[in-house]
Amino acid sequence: MELNRLTQLRARAFENMVGVATANYAWGQPDCNGHSSAFDGMAYRPGEDGSRDTLVVEAGENEGIYLAPFPLDAMRAYRSEEAHGNAYRRPGLYRALADEAVSEPFLREDARR
Repeated sequence: MELNRLTQLRARAFENMVGVATANYAWGQPDCNGHSSAFDGMAYRPGEDGSRDTLVVEAGENEGIYLAPFPLDAMRAYRSEEAHGNAYRRPGLYRALADEAVSEPFLREDARR
């Protein structure tokens, strides 16, 4: 987990207004450095001024067990009150992303099957 990956996970939690938790191998494993993390996706909380960091927990580089207490009731309330909600969802536009057909220019002889 490096800065850009953690930023990406924080953004997905925020954009989707959901909790995101990830686990990573401890430092010393090939290409790993620990820093498992969890984000609650709530940019704002009632009674708090301004926006807030959605980070719930970030582990260090060593092995361990880390608890990420997600405030589920607060997260549900946030989703029901936040401006984005599902008012602007257009799932029909995503059908092409889920289509399994592969067409030019993405056809390759060495494709995984």
